[in-house]
Amino acid sequence: MNNILFVNACIRKEGQSRTLKIARKFIEEYKKLNPDDSLTELKLCDLDLRCITGDMFEQREQLLQEGNLNHECFNLAKQFANADKIIIAAPFWELSFPAVLRVYIEHISVVGITYEYEDNKLIGMCKAKKLLYITTRGGEYSHGFTNELEMGERFIKAICLMYGIENVITICAEGLDMVENNADEIVNNAIEKAVEISKTF
Repeated sequence: MNNILFVNACIRKEGQSRTLKIARKFIEEYKKLNPDDSLTELKLCDLDLRCITGDMFEQREQLLQEGNLNHECFNLAKQFANADKIIIAAPFWELSFPAVLRVYIEHISVVGITYEYEDNKLIGMCKAKKLLYITTRGGEYSHGFTNELEMGERFIKAICLMYGIENVITICAEGLDMVENNADEIVNNAIEKAVEISKTF
C-alpha cells in the first residue's frame, strides 16, 4: 500500500478551479486502479501557514542546532518526506504559483528531514520517487519567448531535485484565457492526459 500526499494549492473553490477539476479526475481514476493506497489531502488555504520570519525563524534554527526534529513545526516536512507519491495542484499565478505554496515549501524544506548535506553535497531525503504537478495557465508559456517567464514548473522541478524526487510529471492546460482558444476542450485534453498518467503513476 502506498501513501499518497495531495497538496492542494488551488485558490478557487470546488467547481470553479480548473486546476482542481483536472486533479480530482486524476485522483478518481488513480483510486479505481489502486484501491488499497491511502490518500491524504492538504488544503493549503485551510492551514494556518505563515512565512517563516522573526521569532519563528529563531525557534526553528535553535531546534535544528539541538537536533530536535520532534517539534510540531516539522510535522509538514515529515509528512512530505514520508509520502510514497506526491501530487501538487496549483494554478499559474504571477509567473509561478500562489504564495501559499511557496510558504508551504518553506515549511517542508528542513535539513535532516527533506534534504541534508554530506561532504558539502546536497542529498535529497524524500521517500517519493514520483511527483505529479498539475497546473493551468491563462496564457501560453510552454514555448516561444514567454517560456522564459514560466517559473512555476521550473521551481517545482528544482525543489524536487533538492529533495531527491527523481521523476516529476507535469499536466498543464494552458492558453485557457485566450479568446481564440476553446478552454473547455483544452481542459478536457488535460483530463484525458491525467487519466492516462493515472495508469502508471
